[in-house]
Amino acid sequence: MAAGSRQGARGGATAPLRRIAVCAAIGALAAARAGAEGWSGSLGLASNNLYRGLSLTLDRPAWIADLRYEIGDEWLIGLGASAERPEYESPAAQIALRIDRRWQLGENWAAKVGYAHYEEPWNFWRNELRYDEVNVALGWRGRWSLSLAATPNRKAVYAYTVPQREGFAAWTEATFRQPIAGRLAADFGFGYAYLARSGDRNYRYGSAGLSYGIGDVELYFARVWTDGATPHYWWEDADRRRPAHSRWLVSAMWNF
Repeated sequence: MAAGSRQGARGGATAPLRRIAVCAAIGALAAARAGAEGWSGSLGLASNNLYRGLSLTLDRPAWIADLRYEIGDEWLIGLGASAERPEYESPAAQIALRIDRRWQLGENWAAKVGYAHYEEPWNFWRNELRYDEVNVALGWRGRWSLSLAATPNRKAVYAYTVPQREGFAAWTEATFRQPIAGRLAADFGFGYAYLARSGDRNYRYGSAGLSYGIGDVELYFARVWTDGATPHYWWEDADRRRPAHSRWLVSAMWNF
């Protein structure tokens, strides 16, 4: 689970597919070299596109891409895209534009404040799924991070209500990485989604896994858990509580 955007690598609070990129981002920031500037990116494949404990692809395989431009050690502009598979619709993609302001707080600490805008332009419900987000994160030596993301304009997921309910939503996450040997590490995460004011139930999610780096490629294998209060996509399910759900996640991310 990431500190997680649906945003791509080096995003803010994210999902298991993006955990590798988030840990790498905080670690890179903690060890940033003065004057660093330029383009970078990531391309990846995964067995699922899990974002904050929820699958954007109906538990099917997914791709993810991210392009970034760093201005010194302080600013990052990113454009990300990831696979989306709406129910009863053709495969599509979610797009995320973000801007981050970053700080190096001494030798070991790093922090950031960011803004992100999310669009799902090929989704029939694109107007309901469009929202803006402000996020903050604090990290220590690329080992652990705490993050908080909030939006004033989230709408209930596919809610068949008139008028469509819209309101405040927030996600908070904690992640931890424990190096084992070389580039092998254990990764853990836990998150809580507060969606009550935007028309959905609050829920919790977590993950535990292993990551391993080979050159510019990062491999990740994890078990992801989401509790039974996750948002429902269809009105007939609105008053039913799903059982807790867990699944395996495997991903490979190439960073360039």
